[in-house]
Amino acid sequence: MRTLLSFCLGLIGALTAIPAVAAPSEHLERVVIVMRHGVRSAMSSPEELGRYSLKPWPHFAVPPGYLTERGSKAVTLLGAWYRAHYHAAGLLADGDCAVFYWANHTQRTEATAAALAEGLTPGCRAIIHQSPAAPDPLFDAPLVRPATLDPARRLAAISGRIGGDLAGWDRRLQPNTDRFEALLLQCRAIPCTAQERRRVARRLGDTPVEMKLDGAGGMILTSPALQVAGIAESLMMAYGDGLHFAGWRGVDASTIEAALTVHGAGIDLRTRTPEVGRQASGTLASRLLATLQQGSDRAVTGEPIGGADKIVVLSGHDGTVTMLAGLLGLNWQVPGYAAGQAAPGGGLVFERWRRVSGEQVVRVRYVAQNLDQLRNLTPLEGNVAPGVAAVFVPGCSQADMACPLSQFTEHVLSAVR
Repeated sequence: MRTLLSFCLGLIGALTAIPAVAAPSEHLERVVIVMRHGVRSAMSSPEELGRYSLKPWPHFAVPPGYLTERGSKAVTLLGAWYRAHYHAAGLLADGDCAVFYWANHTQRTEATAAALAEGLTPGCRAIIHQSPAAPDPLFDAPLVRPATLDPARRLAAISGRIGGDLAGWDRRLQPNTDRFEALLLQCRAIPCTAQERRRVARRLGDTPVEMKLDGAGGMILTSPALQVAGIAESLMMAYGDGLHFAGWRGVDASTIEAALTVHGAGIDLRTRTPEVGRQASGTLASRLLATLQQGSDRAVTGEPIGGADKIVVLSGHDGTVTMLAGLLGLNWQVPGYAAGQAAPGGGLVFERWRRVSGEQVVRVRYVAQNLDQLRNLTPLEGNVAPGVAAVFVPGCSQADMACPLSQFTEHVLSAVR
């Protein structure tokens, strides 16, 4: 028993000692940031969301799905942090404009790239690049023909993760679903009573449990817990945008974090299943790898993005980040969010470093502002920083979280194949 305890304590010590940054003897050569857009307005109207809640929802000042003014400012603050961070790391010089921006064809992704550029490359003429036509295979590969899609295989992969029992998966999340419903219905106790549930037009429990393909081959995946995901997303965005929840009790960052547990589980099931990522993110993963290989000692195995620029920014959506993560087996946790969640403005950051020995390695991190930093437009300077989590690449990363570029290449190519 004493030996086992000593081993566990030693393991915990080793884990907590993992460095958050590379050793000073390493030289940073290139960075690729795959990010989600910043705070946007809800996709559903306040009236539609209000069918599930006792109190009315606040109104956004922009059309559904648009980056908000506060969302834009928060992304600019994040861009300024990236600039200071990579200036300190020796990658960017004073007045350096060597950053390449690529955005998907939506207002929120284009505006996010432009807002990031204001902070990351101030004073530079930032061009927001896009594919010649929409949809863009980097972000919407399944919509680009001829796409190699197999909906039945994708559904089977999701089903296999939960033993083919979506109802059982939903029941395991019931306590967290009840907590979220208590917030919506402003119940005094958890779970809400039957009488309290009758006070609203729509209840979470009304959502059918279904996991099947429709007649056109599309995937139907619904349950009460999965219904939470869309509503919790709107709640998170409204809070991050600084909106006031008139008459609501208990709407704060910690309460929303608890609600995001169910949201995160749903997003994980829908998008982080590896087969989903393989079908949807293969193009992105291949071009990400080629971009990290460009200018390295390795042969370039695909089509790079960004020419010789030191930093490449890809501005996409939550699925852009989570499906890529599911494909490559990447996991993270930053304060204020569910495990593996794509936060507004947050992103996976891939860095190529060169060691003194000449070996080139890849380090992966996840970076995101917390909800209060978004809501309060907190400047990220001095001792104030976004959440930064070192990400382990399965079968590749070493004890210092560095992954040799040669092994990272094999990992990505294997996942895509």
